[in-house]
Amino acid sequence: MGVTNAAFSVVSRLEPRSHNGINATVQVYETPKQAWKQTTKVTAVSRNGAGFSLPRRCAVGRLVAVTMPLSPELRAYDQEREMYVVKGIVQYCNEGEIDGKKVYHVGIGFIGKEMPPSFKADHMQNYRIVGMAKNGLWEITEVKAQFKNRKRPRYGFSIPVVLSLIQKERRSVTKEETFTKNVAAGGVAVISQLDAKVGDKLKFACSALDFYAIAEVRARMGRSTETTTLHLEFIEAQFPIERLFQVQKSLAA
Repeated sequence: MGVTNAAFSVVSRLEPRSHNGINATVQVYETPKQAWKQTTKVTAVSRNGAGFSLPRRCAVGRLVAVTMPLSPELRAYDQEREMYVVKGIVQYCNEGEIDGKKVYHVGIGFIGKEMPPSFKADHMQNYRIVGMAKNGLWEITEVKAQFKNRKRPRYGFSIPVVLSLIQKERRSVTKEETFTKNVAAGGVAVISQLDAKVGDKLKFACSALDFYAIAEVRARMGRSTETTTLHLEFIEAQFPIERLFQVQKSLAA
């Protein structure tokens, strides 16, 4: 299962996420001269990104402004200020439902304190991530075309799970408690220290969603300075995406 949804197409999230349910004010430009603001609860946040829900759709690849009382250790600058004002690129925007109401679940990658000159010239400019700066924020570049959503979108949520590596030749099972990096209906990417190879089978357990399945390792990615990421595909099972956001909401409380 490759990582190809918006910002995840370049690099994986490097910072751990916090689920503290803080409120943020998000400013979104809908036309070159018109913007709207919404105060919403942050469902997940790290030094380089955040997730939240909005009542209106945001275009993937566009830039937004976020103001929130983020803890100093998660800031790249302005640690002493009461409010953290940061600009971000929309990585995904997927329609969902919370408490019977339609919402849009949005994930952004933080790019810094200021908008780039090209945004000031055209608020409707589209961007993509090209790397990460030394301060842990994303670097972006302009693109001509707007991002097209995948038929089966991935969601950048961190949810606790248990992996059990099935080793038939040793007649043993090695368990590990870990977290997802992103989730799709057909599979997930997870942080892992298991000695699992491509083609190996694992038992996947997510008690928060009461979901249990057998998964196959489709890819194993990692660098010497990073924790390994396993990309898993579920066998004859579908992750319960429809319940994902309700659980994320409870984790943020």
